[in-house]
Amino acid sequence: MRPRLELLLVVGSMAVGTAPASAQPASASRFPAGFTPAPPADVATHDNTRRAGTLTGRTLAVRLDVVPGIWRPEGAGGPIRNVHAFALEGGSPEIPGPLIRVPAGTELRVSVRNRLTDTVRMHGLVHRPAAQDVTVPVPPGRTLEFRFRADAPGTYYYWGQTSDSAFADRTGEDSQLTGALIVDSPATAAAEDRVFLMSEWLGPVPPPGTPRKVTLAINGRSWPHTERLTLPFGQAVEWRVINASAAPHPMHLHGTFYTVESRGSALRDVIFGSPNRRLVTTEYMEPGTTMMMRWVPDRVGNWLFHCHLLAHVTGRMRAGDAVGSQAADEHAEHDIERAMAGLVLGITVQPGDETAAPDLETHERKRFTLRVQSLPNRYGPNPGMGFTFLRDGAPPPSGYRAPETPSPPIILTRGEPVVIGVVNNIGESLAIHWHGIELESFNDGVPGWSGQSGQIMPPVNPGQTFDVRFTPPRSGTFIYHTHGHDPRQLVSGMYGALIVIEPGARFDPEVDHIILLGGAGPGVPAVEMNRSTNPPPLQIRTGVKHRFRIINIQPNNTVQVSLRGDNGPVQWRSVAKDGADLPPNQAMVKPAVLTIGVGETYDFEYEPGAPGELRLEVLRGGVITSRLVRVVR
Repeated sequence: MRPRLELLLVVGSMAVGTAPASAQPASASRFPAGFTPAPPADVATHDNTRRAGTLTGRTLAVRLDVVPGIWRPEGAGGPIRNVHAFALEGGSPEIPGPLIRVPAGTELRVSVRNRLTDTVRMHGLVHRPAAQDVTVPVPPGRTLEFRFRADAPGTYYYWGQTSDSAFADRTGEDSQLTGALIVDSPATAAAEDRVFLMSEWLGPVPPPGTPRKVTLAINGRSWPHTERLTLPFGQAVEWRVINASAAPHPMHLHGTFYTVESRGSALRDVIFGSPNRRLVTTEYMEPGTTMMMRWVPDRVGNWLFHCHLLAHVTGRMRAGDAVGSQAADEHAEHDIERAMAGLVLGITVQPGDETAAPDLETHERKRFTLRVQSLPNRYGPNPGMGFTFLRDGAPPPSGYRAPETPSPPIILTRGEPVVIGVVNNIGESLAIHWHGIELESFNDGVPGWSGQSGQIMPPVNPGQTFDVRFTPPRSGTFIYHTHGHDPRQLVSGMYGALIVIEPGARFDPEVDHIILLGGAGPGVPAVEMNRSTNPPPLQIRTGVKHRFRIINIQPNNTVQVSLRGDNGPVQWRSVAKDGADLPPNQAMVKPAVLTIGVGETYDFEYEPGAPGELRLEVLRGGVITSRLVRVVR
């Protein structure tokens, strides 16, 4: 069933009739008489807090223009992007488009005037919820009024394009033609949540060897020009996140968890009830999807919320615009202003009462040493990265050989305070981030940012040791990895699994299986599983419940993981995500096929019923990394 929609075609100020989207009048000439296209104007970025239009009773009227814009996502001195943008009638172009926000049950009358020289195809100005989209062309110089009702609360958006292509193909001048459309529940009198819209712009494909120009932005700005958020301690915040870009984004919050309150698209939103809200530190957002999240800032200091694809946050994305001495910026790996770019929000949590934080207690701490070392010629002429991890004063585990275990798992106990001395035994500075661990900001692992005023974490320079202190408050599957923004460190192996077990429990590798997915060296498209592209067979037993802990810490690639036999995938049960138990409606038995984004971890339980052979397969594009799984009695 097509979404209900009324259209009013206007030429100048004269109404000439109404028509459904499928019956638009044809124009005798390309432009109406007297039409003058809008000249390019400077884009105004905004924080998505000012509502557009005039609300009269239960009807909102909004008048939009589509115009050419000159966009500077990195401020007045940054690169210029020539784009199409929405504007309030007669106003400056805006990125994102003007915020349309109404209570549920409101009738909307949105007029769109096309001041470009190309036809604009409008999407998303339809009743909510909607089963399918309606594409409505607005010819140059014409105005259409869209009339529809917003009945279903949720996080939505409207968008346009001048080309006849898919949403995910809008990477050039149409890439910023998106605005948020928020429908509040009747109980929400004055919403205090925030709306963050992510967008992407790609320049033309350059000659071989030349970096492509690229911009990724949140509410029209790229880090370090994105909004800096200062939040009061202990007061819950709610964010609506819209992925209006052409790429997926696994969105990661440092230092704490957030609940996923809803997931949706431009047309529909699924709002989860309280028993069904999953707790995560990273949520994978495909192009065109939306999310509402809620979290409590309960740790003082500086934190980050960012996409976990390294290509979307590294300062190296500026290389396509760099000239002369500016090109050196990409090597400022631990200058937070230059090392990062793109989809990053900086957060400062104001001082508050942290006395309940377990990592700040003064109990005796077990001390460990994590040595970062280079592994010569591991990837042809290129070195790899690896670690040794030992408890101070304790003998090495039997059979432990560092070269054969380049990314040893760190096994800790919930509630047990630790100090981990990170020793830099390589020839460059580094920092290790404790991904998913709730800890004090100074120990979080982002040099030049983690901490608070007067105490900011420095990089760990060659030969230095940096002591990290925390008390893991929950058991689960986590990650330790470099937070340098040179992709070489991560793709070369500066990562590992961090497993927290319950007090009194023992980690048993016979039934507890870590599947650690990472890069296979600089320039290699393969995926390493437990630091090998040809991992040895795994043996499991029938009648025994096995736990598979799957971790994706590649620099940039979403992958599909499956456990399958001759007849296809087996059945396993979802247990946890990012170290937190899944809610009952998601902890279910299902086919053993998983799409996992970068920075995500998943736990599954599997109990084989009969002997045989299975394959644990990781698919990235057309490349498969496979591991034989032998099932024995």
